Amino acid sequence: MKISWRFVVMVLFLAGFVLTGLVGTSTSMTFIWTAYAILGIAGILSIGLLFKEVGFTLPRWSTIAVFSLTAYLLIRASESQVSYFAREDASLILTGFLCYCLFLSLASSGGWRRRLLYAIAGLVVVNLVFALIQALFKPVLWLIPGYERTFAHQVGGLFNHPDHFAGFIGALVPVWLAMALYGRQSGGIRRLWGALAALSFAATLYSGSATGLFGLLCGLGTFALLTGTIIYREITPGAKKMALMGVAAFTLVAALIGFAVAGPPGQQIDRTLLTRGESVSLPLVWKAGLQQAAEAPALGTGSRTSYIYGRLFRDEALGSSASEPEFIHNEYLQILADYGIIGLTLLLTVLALHGHLGLSFVRSYAGFATVRRSILPQSDHLALVLGAMSSLSAMGSLSFFDFTMHLPVFVIVAAVFLAVLAAPDPMASALKPTTVSVLPGGSLMFVNRAVVFGCGIAMLCFGLVFSRSEFHYEMARLAFESDPGGYKHFRHLKAAREIDSKNPFLFALSAHAQVAGITTAMAAPERRQALEQADHYFSKARSLYPQDVFAAVGHSSVLDELGKKSRALQRLHDAREMAPYYGNIILAEAEHHLRHGNIVEAGKSFEAALEARAFRNTAAAQEGLRTLTEWKLIADENGIDWRGDSLEAGEMLARPPDYRTIQDVRISERNLTGKAEPEAAEPAETPAPKATEQE
Repeated sequence: MKISWRFVVMVLFLAGFVLTGLVGTSTSMTFIWTAYAILGIAGILSIGLLFKEVGFTLPRWSTIAVFSLTAYLLIRASESQVSYFAREDASLILTGFLCYCLFLSLASSGGWRRRLLYAIAGLVVVNLVFALIQALFKPVLWLIPGYERTFAHQVGGLFNHPDHFAGFIGALVPVWLAMALYGRQSGGIRRLWGALAALSFAATLYSGSATGLFGLLCGLGTFALLTGTIIYREITPGAKKMALMGVAAFTLVAALIGFAVAGPPGQQIDRTLLTRGESVSLPLVWKAGLQQAAEAPALGTGSRTSYIYGRLFRDEALGSSASEPEFIHNEYLQILADYGIIGLTLLLTVLALHGHLGLSFVRSYAGFATVRRSILPQSDHLALVLGAMSSLSAMGSLSFFDFTMHLPVFVIVAAVFLAVLAAPDPMASALKPTTVSVLPGGSLMFVNRAVVFGCGIAMLCFGLVFSRSEFHYEMARLAFESDPGGYKHFRHLKAAREIDSKNPFLFALSAHAQVAGITTAMAAPERRQALEQADHYFSKARSLYPQDVFAAVGHSSVLDELGKKSRALQRLHDAREMAPYYGNIILAEAEHHLRHGNIVEAGKSFEAALEARAFRNTAAAQEGLRTLTEWKLIADENGIDWRGDSLEAGEMLARPPDYRTIQDVRISERNLTGKAEPEAAEPAETPAPKATEQE
């Protein structure tokens, strides 16, 4: 049996597509790079189809818009403040671009388009199976053994967060419904599509996700409007009136039920759509995003810099119990803040042009005679276009309330559906006069295939390099968490640093590993060498990610141990400038002052930590204040001036010769300065995890 080159490339594309959909269900990049490498191989091999004939030509303006958006986002990502965040965004951009272009280059027949649709349906089925197992047996179950979901109170399929699961499943319901109603396949296959639509609808409702239900309703609403566009001329005036009355009655009944069950609509919307776990209010997060956008309106502040500005502009009303939002939870505002007005304008242009192409194709069916006296025309291409437009409408609605387009599985599916709208009929050229062309498919298709080759090389390199570095980093992290004082993680940390020198979290973990390796039996020179090595790693992490306020806590402790008091305090002051309301930074500053006997400043910091707006640790702050009270009493009983560090310069010079401060004295064998003894190490802070999905 002869296997064509297109078949090989298409199989690799589908393999990379499915694998990306399976593991790309969160913002974590740990497991995604192998899937990206497979997509890259498909892109490279597609160069063999450079002169392959296709049955359509690419629309000029929508293609130019897609290329312009991709180029702009990649250029801006290359100039990002933190290269680690930039490569995460860049890989997502390249993945979406590859899927868009490869679909247009490879899926030039209805058969291959259906196969890709089967792949998407397979992703949905796998998610539904996992959701069923989670509902009945194990709520934390995930795809890879040893890794579990943290949201155990609701089913989520392969997604960590139930909102993302419900959003993905619900957004695809119109696709399955369109294939069931408009497809030309056999009755049995169409019933299977209908069953998948019903199961997905039920799963979305069962998940209890307000955003998932909202996206589902928006998708179904778009599908209903498009269907109305097609059949408007076919139905009688009486039928039109009955249909309108039925829609009005259904809407009224649904509203009454919703009001009775959920309460006033305004309160329900605020409680479900505008609030996330741990009291994260989306309007307050959006407010910080608007402040970020104001920093650089035209070009934006850079890839994923909402990690940085979300801390800086965190609203006081957000509450101390709210976790770090990381994303703005509105993709349009996220693009505006990260990539500026230019990026948002290009994105909206891409969506508008593709929407126009899809709508024009749908409207072309209005008034056409249908077969077998059916009111609905039968066409797989029409079904796919209707489903794609409705699904994109659902995803676009979800993007107002979540960071869906930062999840790889949403990106690849949305990219494919946009490609469907760019070329809704793969055999369109058959209806046109035959023309001789040097470049099959036209110049735009030639450029499309040539650029995909280059992007494939980039994705393959990303996949090969970062899959290895992420493996060693993950092995080191697991070994460190299980045995911080051990040695197994050092081998993996060294290997990861050699492969990836741009990962700040890798160097921060290396620093923590150095501190944790200090033992009581270690000689002073060896202990100092370990601390200096930790300082080196922390400094390297800071150069790669200056705004990492979590690493600043551990770095400050190391600098204190090395006797570098001014550098330690400055490190904490710099961190507080980037996260002025974070309680862990304020506590670290209080402990620094306590360690050096500055009781007055330590008291001020502990009191400030009690009022921290984020990461507040009330128990630790109260314990610090109790310690200060105890030390003040001891100092007063022994004639020690614990206010010494707060004296003005003139008062310090006027001190009598026998003047003693709390820095100079040890009472009852207790080291009042808080310094560790030469053989004991200052406890290290647990390293902050990589930026992952919090919501």
